[in-house]
Amino acid sequence: MLDVLSVFKRNTNQLFGICVDILNVGRSLQQLSLSMQILAINGVVQAAKVGDGKGRPILALVEILNHTPGEIRPEVETIERLCAKLAKLAAHSSNTVWRYYQLIAGLLTTIPREYRTSSRMHADAILDLPFTTPDDLAQLTAHPTFQTGDALARSNRQSIATICRANLTDLHERLEEALSCLDDTRRALHGLETIGLTARYMAFCIASEAAGLGEAGMNFKNLATEIGKAVDELNAKTHTMKVSIDGGVEMVELLLRGQAREK
Repeated sequence: MLDVLSVFKRNTNQLFGICVDILNVGRSLQQLSLSMQILAINGVVQAAKVGDGKGRPILALVEILNHTPGEIRPEVETIERLCAKLAKLAAHSSNTVWRYYQLIAGLLTTIPREYRTSSRMHADAILDLPFTTPDDLAQLTAHPTFQTGDALARSNRQSIATICRANLTDLHERLEEALSCLDDTRRALHGLETIGLTARYMAFCIASEAAGLGEAGMNFKNLATEIGKAVDELNAKTHTMKVSIDGGVEMVELLLRGQAREK
């Protein structure tokens, strides 16, 4: 009787899991930002030690690179704030859909047993409703079987239906917010990737300059390598988040349509 709504509820809980995954990766970007800051500071220190003015080109490059963590940090903080909001919205949605499911189940039990178990067409129409959209609730409350029983029973049934409608409205509002939040997070990731491309280019320039310093340039070659690794890690994390965001968007859009997915 509530098979579709049960899957709908499970899908909403799955959305919470997706949002927590996004949050965890988003928080790990803070440590990556700190690592890049340490690399840039070490580069400035090493470049200042190179004598005869040979280190000036690298020093200029490293000082430019030193601004990168400062550019990354606000982006990372924005992403982390969005991720925390997203997880909160998903948790709220999970709680709401659980409460909504219980209310619908309770509401259906208030309909007299002979109507719930009857094979008559009008009774079957109620039992076949998925109860995942406002239209489903409207069909239920407008149906003749909803008006059975004495005045108190009808009044109680209507009160429960009103609470159900409020819960479903609240769920849709939170899902709409989550969808907007997912889009904002994706845009913030794009900004982070652009900064990563700049950092990789600066690392390439540093490595090129270091090649002309002989043994003295070894530290800068290592610095360029470490920066490259940090950017690779950044790209891997942003890719993971993008995959999760795409999955989250797909799930939210499905839920907003009142649909459920078994797998």
